[in-house]
Amino acid sequence: MEKTNSEFWMKVKLILFGIFSITTLILFYYSLFIVVVSLIGIGLGVLVAPILSFARSRFNIPRAMSALLCLIVFIIVIGGASFGIWYLVSDQAENLSERIPDIVANLKSRFASLFIKHSAVQAQLEGLNVAATAQSIAAFFLKGLQNSFSATSGFLFALIIGLYTSVSLDTYFAAVIRAFPKNVRDKVSTILSQCAITLRLWFRAQMIDMIILGFMTAFGLWFVGVDYWALYGLLTAIFGIIPYIGTLIVLACASLITLTSEPSLVVWVIAVFVIVQQIEGNIILPMLMKGQVELPEVPLLIFILLLGSWLGIVGVFLAPPFFAIIKVLYVEIYLPRVGKSTETVI
Repeated sequence: MEKTNSEFWMKVKLILFGIFSITTLILFYYSLFIVVVSLIGIGLGVLVAPILSFARSRFNIPRAMSALLCLIVFIIVIGGASFGIWYLVSDQAENLSERIPDIVANLKSRFASLFIKHSAVQAQLEGLNVAATAQSIAAFFLKGLQNSFSATSGFLFALIIGLYTSVSLDTYFAAVIRAFPKNVRDKVSTILSQCAITLRLWFRAQMIDMIILGFMTAFGLWFVGVDYWALYGLLTAIFGIIPYIGTLIVLACASLITLTSEPSLVVWVIAVFVIVQQIEGNIILPMLMKGQVELPEVPLLIFILLLGSWLGIVGVFLAPPFFAIIKVLYVEIYLPRVGKSTETVI
């Protein structure tokens, strides 16, 4: 009788757990924007919290005041950097957008002459509508401009969450730990602390790498006389967060655009990107990642594609930090359990 009752309640628990899981997934799906923005805000709070702790212990500044000062400094730095980047890139971006129809037509004629002996390929190329291509590109940028309002509001919301999180991080951390049974609280505390450390180390190394990569690429292209060197440097810095693929995308775009204006410089464009990548891979990254978080490329690329297909461009940029945290959970939780199971079987 007792066994029957225990089996019954076990089935009830499984059914309730299934209902709870399905309900959570449905709410997560329909509240995806809020969830993503909230996670970004929490991540920002985790990144900023050590600064507030340092200001509190060293200068006895209240955490709320430190958060306000960090916000002011952040606005000044980001505003100044954005103005400087826009000053360098705006003219180049405007000039490039005006030349897009000519660039597409030039590439079309070049590829048509290249495949002149292949009638099927040439027919496909001749069927390309340059005007429609230019309009689709313009529509893409217009859509991005329209979506910028929601992106801006989401960023402000994430920033507010980040500030509140950084001020009361210890309180939230203790509340999360208390939600677990007493016998695993120490382990959970260690794992969460390791996730926070990993996130901070990754962010610091990634920011330094992006700045150096973008600067070296822009300087190299400027040195060899390539147009739009500042724009290519900025894109390399931004898409450098995607291993290999991000830089290859910028290289392909830069090579094709240069081919339409200065074909003799295409070799130099490729040379600059190859040299910069060699310097980054063999000198910069080993120095930045020494003793810090290292992410395996193939699983990271798969995870980037997964989040990118789910969340779009936002998912592409969120994938690496999420993957770094998942790696910590894999090492700290999954591997020890597998090891214990193996020892039990043996």
